[in-house]
Amino acid sequence: MQTIDLNTGGMHCGSCSMLIQMTVEDLPGVSLANADYGSGRTHVEFDPTEVSADEIIAAIVETGYTAELVA
Repeated sequence: MQTIDLNTGGMHCGSCSMLIQMTVEDLPGVSLANADYGSGRTHVEFDPTEVSADEIIAAIVETGYTAELVA
């Protein structure tokens, strides 16, 4: 398993967080997604043999938010 933290822009309420979490957790290989609109961060635990960080970011962007790896 691998973990990443993403700066996620555009979240302004709990529903935004829930949408991102549900979208990311639907990806194969993702075991946990925790989006926090207060901090603007999303924490993801995933199997890198099934899904990449770029695919996770793309899924978030497709829902209308921004996402980039925390440096």
